[in-house]
Amino acid sequence: MRQRLITAASVSAIGIAAAITLAPPAGATITGCTYKLISTEYNKGATVTCKGDGTSRFQAAVTCKRIDNGYEYRHDGQPAWADPRGGKSTVWCDTKARVIHTAYVALP
Repeated sequence: MRQRLITAASVSAIGIAAAITLAPPAGATITGCTYKLISTEYNKGATVTCKGDGTSRFQAAVTCKRIDNGYEYRHDGQPAWADPRGGKSTVWCDTKARVIHTAYVALP
């Protein structure tokens, strides 16, 4: 299942799944992002794909929630370039946790 992300460009902000509505920084060239939840036998995560003109970097960001004690925390994915074909950034939660929020962060 692919979901569309709306622009989220604040370094400290993480939005709720497809309901992210923060203003992009001046000169931002990320034109759109989607995410896909992913999983293995032990871990849950998300891959964020962003398109742009190739001059902007971004990274996936997720809020994870442990299923054993309810603790919530944030993990960031590797930086990627938002190019016309779509750059990808993947991020994983720890074992015994699930993704509860997905966003992207525009990098300087």
